[in-house]
Amino acid sequence: MNAVIGGHNVHQLHAARAVRRGWVAELAWSPDGSVLAIAGGDGLAFYIDGFGGEPTQSFTEFDAPIKSVAFSPDGKTIVTGGADMLVRLWAFDPEQRRVHERGVLSGHTDAVDVVACSPGGTMIASAGADRSIRVWNAEIGREMTRFTGHTGEVTGLAFALNGHVLVSGGWDNTVRLWDLKGETSGTVLGSHDDWVREVRVSPGGTIAASASKDMTVRLWDVYEARQEAILQSHLDGADCVAFSPDGALLATGGRDQRIHIWSVLGQTQLHSFVAHEKPVMSLSFNPSGTMLASAGGDNTVKIWSIP
Repeated sequence: MNAVIGGHNVHQLHAARAVRRGWVAELAWSPDGSVLAIAGGDGLAFYIDGFGGEPTQSFTEFDAPIKSVAFSPDGKTIVTGGADMLVRLWAFDPEQRRVHERGVLSGHTDAVDVVACSPGGTMIASAGADRSIRVWNAEIGREMTRFTGHTGEVTGLAFALNGHVLVSGGWDNTVRLWDLKGETSGTVLGSHDDWVREVRVSPGGTIAASASKDMTVRLWDVYEARQEAILQSHLDGADCVAFSPDGALLATGGRDQRIHIWSVLGQTQLHSFVAHEKPVMSLSFNPSGTMLASAGGDNTVKIWSIP
């Protein structure tokens, strides 16, 4: 059993396993940590009940790359967004340990860059190059709400405050807040000095982190709608962020091929190391906090843990 990654032992992180997977856009763990999903240029791959070698299951017959992947809170539904303008729904059978396609949500008029599932599992959100954010009923697949306001491609999206709001970021450099009750729409929390690559929200749903090409990661208090901190992070640009399951740590990756680990409360860097031979494109902690998965532009996916 691996130790939980924390501030006291983060310097011991090492690459426990690695596989080559082609261009990878995003990684996501299932809520129970038994499945790692990988979205990218080769399609969609799943490592089920173990990581290493060839995927347990893969889907490759797409017209364009899969750019994003997310699990529902119960782990039974997987959502993907693709450059083919489609949001796809997948079902995971926990008994058969297999994945099959469940349906397709159409409506976007350009590539879908990012998808997210609400904490309650009732809603799916998607956004992308058409500059729109769409919210779907997760059960019947019907579009419920559409938000517009970003003046560039939307590349970051996450539910916050127990699913009552969405936080987004994009090519217009802004980080925005969307109230699903319709009281406020598109409130600008703040701006980076260059485009926003990714947005993630802490497990408690109150702190958002945005990674930008301006070489910073910024922390936002979603409840108070204000900027909390600017982390001077990655030379040539920050590409990805991931909160640990307890919300105490923030992992960031970027163009400098490094992963930084930060204390969220102290807003200080605890550890930094070269992780890939090219930019670090995606990061994801497993739900127990014992592993950190990373994907790089060197076409590798690695699992980092404490020996």
